[in-house]
Amino acid sequence: MELQKFLTDNHKSICAQWTDAIIKTYPEEGAKFFSGSANQFSNPVGHTFRSNIERMFLALARGADASECSTDLDGILRIRAVQGFAPSVALCFLPALKEIVYREVAKANPGGAAADSLHDWNVRIDRLTMLGFDLYMAAREVLWKQKANQLYNRTHKLLERANLLKDEEVAG
Repeated sequence: MELQKFLTDNHKSICAQWTDAIIKTYPEEGAKFFSGSANQFSNPVGHTFRSNIERMFLALARGADASECSTDLDGILRIRAVQGFAPSVALCFLPALKEIVYREVAKANPGGAAADSLHDWNVRIDRLTMLGFDLYMAAREVLWKQKANQLYNRTHKLLERANLLKDEEVAG
């Protein structure tokens, strides 16, 4: 069995399962909403998940390096960073792809050597997971910097209003 052809031929089913792996990390109401409409305007988060998952999967299926998926992966992880997920929960959908593909390959090739043909695939997913961790942490860092700046600005304005800041004049 040629893995690349199998993945390309079965990408709709695998991508649907992979999208479900993300959606299952949300509470019931959120999951119901995100799995609902595919319209990008009525459900922008669900649309981002579906479209980015499909682009990433097709790139990986054709043998692309994890770095080629960074833009799509970043789009998903920025959403999850803003939503405040712990890193383990935010990234759990990435290693889930290995299990999804293994199940599909084993189902299509019962008694076959599914694990042997998936070694390179698993290495690519591991690299994607490591890249995902870096992207997620960078997004969280940006959020924390914005919060710190907002707190600093708010405190500075309060001190100004209370006339507790000394005006420093530069002698010239």
